[in-house]
Amino acid sequence: MIINIIVIPIFLLSLFVSLPFIFGEEGKDERGRRIVSSAYTYTFPIFPIGWLLLETYHRNYADLTFVDYRNILGLLIPLTFIVLGVVIFTLKRRV
Repeated sequence: MIINIIVIPIFLLSLFVSLPFIFGEEGKDERGRRIVSSAYTYTFPIFPIGWLLLETYHRNYADLTFVDYRNILGLLIPLTFIVLGVVIFTLKRRV
């Protein structure tokens, strides 16, 4: 899929932003724990809501093939990490 060419580099960039922060020293102090907690609060609903919307579309509007269903679910995971990286990046600047 063409969208994977766009999503995967952004996903990798967001991993390089979020994982060192979460597991590093900066994420272990009080400020870091607040940032990580807030980031998880914003990020958590993305996957379940996306899956619910996908399932609703599949059951009510159009039958998706297994490959399409799998590909869309496969995009939800990187999108969740992209949002996590963006939220951590912005909260680091703001807080």
